Amino acid sequence: MKRKDFTQSQIRYLRDRAEEQYENMRGSRSFRNVSFLMYIALVVLIALTIRSFIAEPIRVDGDSMIPTLIHNEDMLVEKMSYWLEDPQRGDIAIVFYPGYTESCVKRVIGLPGETVAVKDGKFLINGTVLDESPYWNGEIIGDIDPVTVGKRQVFVVGDNRNGSKDSRNPDVGCIPYAKIVGRVVAVVYPFNEYETFSRVTYP
Repeated sequence: MKRKDFTQSQIRYLRDRAEEQYENMRGSRSFRNVSFLMYIALVVLIALTIRSFIAEPIRVDGDSMIPTLIHNEDMLVEKMSYWLEDPQRGDIAIVFYPGYTESCVKRVIGLPGETVAVKDGKFLINGTVLDESPYWNGEIIGDIDPVTVGKRQVFVVGDNRNGSKDSRNPDVGCIPYAKIVGRVVAVVYPFNEYETFSRVTYP
């Protein structure tokens, strides 16, 4: 029987039965399970989106950023600012080294086009000593010849200058922007070590 052969009363009857069936199904365990699973899937999707594109916690592994970051502390890494602007000197960044599958946390000190060198225990940027007193007051062991940072690259080092594998190592070198994950903005765990990191203002 085609729909045009139904009377108005029959159509109302069928619609009412369909609505009753839907209400019965809504109250059933299977319907509630499906709704719950859809809710969980949505929460997971939102969480993955936030971690991939906005921010995520990452645990410090190693001592290369002492005293700024300590082994097993949890950092909060934001990922959006580098969509809108280039890395800045002094940023604490999460980067990938060539051939590495795990990320590393380092500080940006050299920017595209600059010449970076180490002499007499200090970093020189374009021949001028870099005053790093906001986060480093030690003396670097060993000089390095001038290195020119390439286009859309940065020169990164660990705050534990004498215990860090970084851009001073020929196997690492300067890091392309494409290998920068985000910027560390805070230590969030342990809770009693909570600290935020603002952009460095150099003297």
